[in-house]
Amino acid sequence: MKTKRIANPVIPGLYADPDLIRAGETYYLYPTTDGYPGWSGTRFHAFSSDNLADWTDRGVILDVAGPQVPWAVGSAWAPAMYHRNGKFYFYFCAKRENGDSCIGVAVSTDPDRGFQALPQPLITPELVKAAGITMWQTIDPSVYEEDGRGYLLFGNGGAAIVELGEDSVSIRPETMRQIEGLTDFREAVSLFYRDGLYHFTWSCDDTGSENYHVNYGIAEQMTGPVRYQYPILEKKPEADILGTGHHCILKAEADTYYIGYHRFATPTANYPESKGYHREVCISPLCFDADGKLEKVETEE
Repeated sequence: MKTKRIANPVIPGLYADPDLIRAGETYYLYPTTDGYPGWSGTRFHAFSSDNLADWTDRGVILDVAGPQVPWAVGSAWAPAMYHRNGKFYFYFCAKRENGDSCIGVAVSTDPDRGFQALPQPLITPELVKAAGITMWQTIDPSVYEEDGRGYLLFGNGGAAIVELGEDSVSIRPETMRQIEGLTDFREAVSLFYRDGLYHFTWSCDDTGSENYHVNYGIAEQMTGPVRYQYPILEKKPEADILGTGHHCILKAEADTYYIGYHRFATPTANYPESKGYHREVCISPLCFDADGKLEKVETEE
């Protein structure tokens, strides 16, 4: 399929932090459920589509405040899905009873039902500290695959990459590395490889700020160092588009790419306070320039 413009927001209601995958001929969208003070929602929904424009809510696939996730007490944030060897691995953020955010994983043979969470988190602040990695919170996972191996990228205030185990529900701690060169990094680092370059994108500022945006850089290795290039996704106040960030990148097929992201819910006048708790999910095409670098995302929708 060729890249096409999609009417935004793509799903009704308040959602944020989207992740997108393609499984067979179907696309799946996994966002954070928004609209709660302090980002205190507890449930994750799955949505499905055959065209990236028309989405069906498949219902709640995980509730981090119930018995489905024994180690967590709430704050369901920023998921990422990995489809591998006939199974779906759902990496998600939640808080432990002591208030620390961790990254857990749940597994199913279906993309929209039947998820079983591991009894303990996969990534914890203690694990990251032991590896000598600097970050504020262990949140915001994304997945990258190369040569049949999966890698998890994550972090807030500092970013790291670590190789997943063969089972995709464990990590190889000795492979954890800090990612250097992410200018103004706040959170939500993403990675893909194209035409000899590793392309990194990440969110800057704060999700409650209208200046929340996505920066872009390139590298010769998946661990960096990253050479910062420029922002690719920014606010457009004249179109009532603010707080554009926390994104994912989908390779739909061949050389066709899309970016999923959130922005302040529109019209923003409907949310005079706490716009950062009232966000909506968007999808836009990604294009490359003659040098193979990402062009700035058009956000007219």
